[in-house]
Amino acid sequence: MEVLEFCRTYLRTCSSMAIRPSQLMLMNILCTKPGPHTPMMLADDMGVSRPMIAAQLAALVDAGYVSRISSPEDGRSVYVLPTKKGRLLIEKTNRNLAGVNAKLAAKMGDKKFQNFLKLIGQANEVLSQ
Repeated sequence: MEVLEFCRTYLRTCSSMAIRPSQLMLMNILCTKPGPHTPMMLADDMGVSRPMIAAQLAALVDAGYVSRISSPEDGRSVYVLPTKKGRLLIEKTNRNLAGVNAKLAAKMGDKKFQNFLKLIGQANEVLSQ
């Protein structure tokens, strides 16, 4: 329960987010991982179904955060790209999250905060196996 409460509280501190956490994760992949990205590749990267990615992408396209273009190699394939508006959103959100992390580090102390991050990383590795 502590982990769930932490996640909720952490996200609540970022209440100015214009998109859902799952959409934020998708946007971070699009903005940080070299492309091109297809919906199928994104579904694999996030470990979710293609219909879930399709729904998330539809919302992000409607909001103007991503665009879809036909593959020049294969007109049947579609690439997904972040728009300038999408990149700006991610930059703003990441600055906001950096501020939250700085607050945690200041209140917890740097050593405890670094240990906390290390433990989160280890937990992520265990859960992804």
